[in-house]
Amino acid sequence: MSFEEKIQAAAVRNQSRTVLALDLEDSDPSRLVMKSMDVIRSVKDLICAIKINRQLILGLGLRAVEDSIIKPAIDFSIPTIMDAKLNDVGHTNGFMARSYFDAGFDAIIASPVVGWKDGLDKVFEAAESRKKGILLLTYMSNPGAEAFYSLTTDQGTGPIPVFEVLTNRALEWKAQGIIVGATKPQIISISRRIVGPKLPIYSPGVGAQGGDAKTVIQAGATYLIIGRAIYTSSDPNRAAMGLRIEPASE
Repeated sequence: MSFEEKIQAAAVRNQSRTVLALDLEDSDPSRLVMKSMDVIRSVKDLICAIKINRQLILGLGLRAVEDSIIKPAIDFSIPTIMDAKLNDVGHTNGFMARSYFDAGFDAIIASPVVGWKDGLDKVFEAAESRKKGILLLTYMSNPGAEAFYSLTTDQGTGPIPVFEVLTNRALEWKAQGIIVGATKPQIISISRRIVGPKLPIYSPGVGAQGGDAKTVIQAGATYLIIGRAIYTSSDPNRAAMGLRIEPASE
């Protein structure tokens, strides 16, 4: 089963568009595992995927994340996404992609800024050979993102914002989705017009960063990436329930 099929199945089963961003931090590895699994068990029936950033990888190590987080997620039929934001040269990107995929991640986030040749070509090769997914970061959710992503560049047909160039690259390279910050619903709307129904849009920044779940979905997002609003809550299950938005019916 492909990554797209896995996340769609989980979204329908749990009637949720929420991707849990599990970005917990703790200097004690055993406590970090315990906290992470407590959150996962609490919300496993209210999410469609788990996104893991480098907090867990650096705090536990890749093999420990595989054993303590990814394998339980597989048991719960929840796909996992590695938020690596890959942005290096090809051989390094390829090595990292293979390592994350072989540890059990179903998809990986990469930056299209590095380009295709000897950049992301090796990542797509690794994903295709393993039937994994690639999500491309086309507009970040932090306030400073606008300084770069909204810059204009001339591609021969007149000025165009950088994020639109990156969005078109996602279509050209056949990515499985794009990442657009929930703090910029107008950018989500433009991105949706560009990709049409071909690509899902994953939107981080709901809650802690100020993004509104319903506004983001109305703008064209497919999935909501939500972390602190859930895992810092005294009742993650209740928080996830309050943020849950059902997927559109066929």
